[in-house]
Amino acid sequence: MATLNTVGDYIADARVLLQDTVADYRYSDAELIENINLGILEMRRLRPDLLLGSFASIPRYTVTGDAVAVDPQYRVALLYYVCGMAQLRDDEATQDSRATVFLNKFTSQMLTIAA
Repeated sequence: MATLNTVGDYIADARVLLQDTVADYRYSDAELIENINLGILEMRRLRPDLLLGSFASIPRYTVTGDAVAVDPQYRVALLYYVCGMAQLRDDEATQDSRATVFLNKFTSQMLTIAA
């Protein structure tokens, strides 16, 4: 996995986890970027302390070169959210269980204190 510094890093890593690495992609860049934006909002809902001082200006990402302003220890959690939301949009029944796993991992990593 990359260091998840940019929107492009998230898209590249999400494509690997989603097994969507061959063009024509099932999930467009725009869909995955929207999932990043939704994930930031969900992170704010679950852990407002992570975004202190940024309530007035929650970032909205639009291009792959944008740097993603997320604390490094929560970047993988955001990646799981991106993948989970992409899986939810799929119409295959098997994707629902994968989506649930990704979204549960996101929530768990956001709310669990590491020992």
